[in-house]
Amino acid sequence: MNRYMRQQLTSAQLIVKLAKEVSAYARRGQQFGPPLNHAELAFYDAVAQNGAATELMGVGTLAEIARQLVKSIQSSITVDWFSREPVRAKLRSRIRRLLARYDYPPDHERAAVDLVIRQMETFANEWAGR
Repeated sequence: MNRYMRQQLTSAQLIVKLAKEVSAYARRGQQFGPPLNHAELAFYDAVAQNGAATELMGVGTLAEIARQLVKSIQSSITVDWFSREPVRAKLRSRIRRLLARYDYPPDHERAAVDLVIRQMETFANEWAGR
């Protein structure tokens, strides 16, 4: 973008470059075995946000946590989860237990749970309708 601003890059070159970056970002889930879908990748990003967790646990374990989070949340989410605090508390508890099962660093657990809940909000309407 800086090169474009300094007129060292044409707008067509900038568009091609940005398209390549977006495409590569969209294919990030393919690096895992088995590949992560877009929902799993969103939850992976939430638990991998902490660099210490990534170093301690490795990307494979974090990918498995993301897969388990999606399965667990999809099976327990209800239409009114967002408005009912007891339902939200139960989901938070499930998330904490799952992270603990994989020995997620406890000092970063709260931030990870909050990020997972925020990611869940983006998928909740889609999943609650199932």
